[in-house]
Amino acid sequence: MSSNQTPNKTKWISKFTLSFLAIVGAVDSVLHIILPLFPYKLNQYILPIGMSSLIIGIVFSIGLPFYWHYKEKNNFIDSQKYYIWLITILRYWLAFYISTFGFEKLFDVNFAYSYHIEDSLVNTLTGQELTWKYYGHSYYLTVIIGLFQIIGSILLLFRRTTLLGVITLLPVQLNILLINLFYGIGPLTTFISIIMVLGLSYLLLERKEEIINFFRHYKNTLPTVGNKKLRNSIRFLCILIPFLFVFYYSYDVRKSQKYFGKWEVEKMTRNGEIVSEKAWEKDALAWKLIYFEERGKLLFCPNPNMYVDSASIFMKYNYDDNKNRLKVISYEINPENPDTILVQISKFKDKSMQWEMIFNKDTIQMELKKENL
Repeated sequence: MSSNQTPNKTKWISKFTLSFLAIVGAVDSVLHIILPLFPYKLNQYILPIGMSSLIIGIVFSIGLPFYWHYKEKNNFIDSQKYYIWLITILRYWLAFYISTFGFEKLFDVNFAYSYHIEDSLVNTLTGQELTWKYYGHSYYLTVIIGLFQIIGSILLLFRRTTLLGVITLLPVQLNILLINLFYGIGPLTTFISIIMVLGLSYLLLERKEEIINFFRHYKNTLPTVGNKKLRNSIRFLCILIPFLFVFYYSYDVRKSQKYFGKWEVEKMTRNGEIVSEKAWEKDALAWKLIYFEERGKLLFCPNPNMYVDSASIFMKYNYDDNKNRLKVISYEINPENPDTILVQISKFKDKSMQWEMIFNKDTIQMELKKENL
């Protein structure tokens, strides 16, 4: 359907979809602005008013398509007027709502600095708090996202630029929706995101014929390289080679997967002498935790309570599956000429093992226990 055409007759489901997206979205966008302005003493009424307004909007959006479809079927009304009004409402509330979030990002309201999140351990944060912390880390990134939302919203307000506005906003809002869904941001926020993405998708599908025709008639005027068989072979290899590389790398990494995790040093001896429990307070080499990571990373930490980067030692490792030993590469003494350390693993069980190695000319033995995370 072109931008200058509107349907005279449509199916009921099409009417319902448009009515629901336009009316429910409009009601929700108005509530988003009005309800936070309520005085503190009226806070107890915010949820009942919000929910009742949404329910009324949903009921009305369900009833309108029945009335509209009945009138259209009997030629009592001009469907174009209903369609134009609802499409306009849809465009305007999307612009209104999305630009609100855009301005919140510009004025540092969305993803504002949170003192309690900043002072919390990462593994104690919820999905919402992690998202807030991540996006709030860079104000400039937040501003860029906000500008996309504002510019896209402005484009939605004009019929000639509606499609450009949809193309600008849909990737941004789809990304936000996926974050809301998989990071557990909250049911109401996720519902809003779903309505926004569906609304933008509806506006995009309204122009599907123009979009299809554009790609159908578009022709690249640049000359081709090689023959068709060669090009198809290269195209296939462009996907196959990365797949094989990552597959092999993943297979190689997972040889040592049974060791991945956080290991507590239950007992450590250095040159035959037991290292005391509190030695870590003064001795940075009296490790209490060993982090066995993917991609050949080992981190030795003396602090038993948490990982401290400044006090820890970073090493790389290669795992020999046949000999059941690690070849650890230490950059501690001479980063330009790293030291290679052989670590012999013994008495390995599901969550315990023993290590023996020579580090800085010291013979070290450790009994390790894997922590549940």
